Amino acid sequence: MIHKFWNVRLNPPKDVLGPVPDNPAGREHVREEEERMEEKVYRIWSVLSTFEESSAACISDMLLHVSNGAHLDGVVVAKKFIWHVDVLFQSADRLDSSMGALDMSGKNTYTASLTGYSG
Repeated sequence: MIHKFWNVRLNPPKDVLGPVPDNPAGREHVREEEERMEEKVYRIWSVLSTFEESSAACISDMLLHVSNGAHLDGVVVAKKFIWHVDVLFQSADRLDSSMGALDMSGKNTYTASLTGYSG
């Protein structure tokens, strides 16, 4: 779902790939990994959807103010929208630098970046 709407792909951790022992412990491990992946997918979906809704509301308010002739209010909402987009780009830059640092240290980027991300 996330890839379809947002063009974001989640790759499984490198240590999970490979044969899983066919025993209760192996099946439990697979179930736990699936649950963790589902939680991450849900969190990403929620964050991206919330951002989309908030951006749409800003744009709608901006256009409404301008069409009603309240140009100053439109400028205030435009400033809010610009701040909104700035936060998005700052977050993307922060995530990119975190991923780069994790790649250089040889850690599992998927697990470390998504579970260690706090904001």
